[in-house]
Amino acid sequence: MIKSSKLAAAAAATLLVSVNAQAATPKVPDDGYITHYAVNSEILDRWHGGVQGFAAKRNVEAKRGGFLSEMDAKRVNAYVGFDVFRWFTVYGLGGVLNVKNTKAFIPSETTTVWGGGAMFSLLDDDQLDFLDTISRYRLSAGVEASYSDPNDLEWKQYDAWLTFEILNDTYLSDALFPTQIGLFCGPVFSKVDMEGYEQVDDNDWGFEAGMSLRFADGIFVQGAYEWFGDDSVAAFSAGFRF
Repeated sequence: MIKSSKLAAAAAATLLVSVNAQAATPKVPDDGYITHYAVNSEILDRWHGGVQGFAAKRNVEAKRGGFLSEMDAKRVNAYVGFDVFRWFTVYGLGGVLNVKNTKAFIPSETTTVWGGGAMFSLLDDDQLDFLDTISRYRLSAGVEASYSDPNDLEWKQYDAWLTFEILNDTYLSDALFPTQIGLFCGPVFSKVDMEGYEQVDDNDWGFEAGMSLRFADGIFVQGAYEWFGDDSVAAFSAGFRF
């Protein structure tokens, strides 16, 4: 009798463990893809990040007195972005900003900078009759706002852009060579407001042109140059997608 009770208890324990194991195991659909984890490859594919560097020459006007000055600004920052929708991305950034007044005998000032922005993928197609040698073309837009630490240096910057890009697949399998090369250009807007100065209005709107390289495993590199009347900006970025 005791032996039978032990067998029954063991069977019940085995059944309970089996039920708990089934409850703790994510359901696997017919395609074999597990969808019930908090983080999986489908979610990671929507994240991307990297580093950016900017070197700019900005002509500004004193808010009192109206005299002109030229600022050399350099910024390095990291950023992380997330694709909310397949056509809409938001991102945040943080880094370091260094500003030097080239017309004043004072040291440059360095401060932290934070900001964020949004990017819009407006058009992506591979059908363009008069550019049949191009793999695909894209039209995108974006906006960004960044702010420095006001305890060090008050610097506010607002940017917007509209970019047309043509891309060509290289069909190279070596990881050292890009799998896709892109050329892009388009109008840009940039407004700087800093402590005691504001940007000259004639330099708000400009034009940019650049090149992008995409490698295997989601790695990309991009360089661009922007013209704003008397101002100019050289930009570089490198990043990855999961």
